Amino acid sequence: MDDVLPIVISFLPAHEAVRTCVLSPRWRHFWTSAPGLRITAVGDFGSADKFNQFVDRLLFLRRHSDCPLESCEFDLDDREFGFNSISSFQHVYRWSLQSALDCNVRVLRCSFTDTNPNFRMLPEQLSEYPEPLLSQHLTRLELHCIRCALDFSGCPVLVDLKMEQCVTHAAEMLSPSLRQLSMVCCELSMWHRTQVTLPNLVRLELINCAGRLPLLESLPSLETAVVDLGEFSEDRCPVSGCLDDDPCFGCHFHFEFIAQRGSSYFFQGLSRAKHLELLASYNDAFIFQRDLKCRPTFPMLKTLILNDWCLHADLSAVIHFIQHSPNLEKVTLKFAEEFDSSMVTEGDNNLLEGTFSSDHLKMVEIKCLKVDGRINKILKILSACGISLEKVNIRQANTSS
Repeated sequence: MDDVLPIVISFLPAHEAVRTCVLSPRWRHFWTSAPGLRITAVGDFGSADKFNQFVDRLLFLRRHSDCPLESCEFDLDDREFGFNSISSFQHVYRWSLQSALDCNVRVLRCSFTDTNPNFRMLPEQLSEYPEPLLSQHLTRLELHCIRCALDFSGCPVLVDLKMEQCVTHAAEMLSPSLRQLSMVCCELSMWHRTQVTLPNLVRLELINCAGRLPLLESLPSLETAVVDLGEFSEDRCPVSGCLDDDPCFGCHFHFEFIAQRGSSYFFQGLSRAKHLELLASYNDAFIFQRDLKCRPTFPMLKTLILNDWCLHADLSAVIHFIQHSPNLEKVTLKFAEEFDSSMVTEGDNNLLEGTFSSDHLKMVEIKCLKVDGRINKILKILSACGISLEKVNIRQANTSS
């Protein structure tokens, strides 16, 4: 029973876990051996100073405890504070995270509030980036609503990183060990591209991030990538002709250095993946369409999922992937109900090279809510490129399934 109680205490908020010491002499030290800490905002502290002192003392005692601390969670919601929470956020932001890592935790979670509109603007107290985290033991890191650096070279065993609604304008992202990276609704710089070097990354998720997509420099171990451009990406241009050979000044500024190095900007970093899911609305896929002009190849790709954006220019994206992915077995196309069938364009397409062998392709799955004119156009284009319609499977189902 004594072995189980510390585990149970780990599920309590830290201030309540500490209070168990007064239940009886037998309970006096159970909280000090709990494998996890949950530090939450509590209104009855009365001031930010008292809360900060509690956090500092708590982590100090755990750092000098004989029992290992496996995980630590900071869940700071200003609705639970009875005082100005910014001072506490600042303290955790600059000191407490590293102090928790000094306890040799393997899992660290930090969630700042997103309910206070002033906090979402990242006030001056939180505008500076903290120092890179350092730990020889951290394997999993989860961050929510925090401004953070992206140099994880000081965490040599970190394998799993999740970031949601975080802000980072870092010039580069480094980690020798990271295997899984998820960035959801994060803000990247709109002026420069973060250079990503993650030699052991296996799975990548970039979902609805603002700013400019990162420059994927070295991802040799990548197997799966899910990229959803969303509506806040800065990689877009309304000027006609920018996808041809007459870029506007903005596109010349942001993409010319890519052309000079003679390779694609984004797809090159995904070229070793076995499974790709590339999502964007029809009008928000500028970077995908531009990158295909560099004719990237995908020698390892086996499964591919695309949505409405691939309807641009005679399904050129679909055909390109089939042409340049010698091991591709399945393509899934997911189309929204409200999409206008007239936007399946027909005409010249400089990415296509006529019919080609698609013996490696086993299935093209089309997910839609109804079979309409656009589906007929798609079938016509696929057939004209030499893809047997026997390989096409149409599923009338919700696109989210």
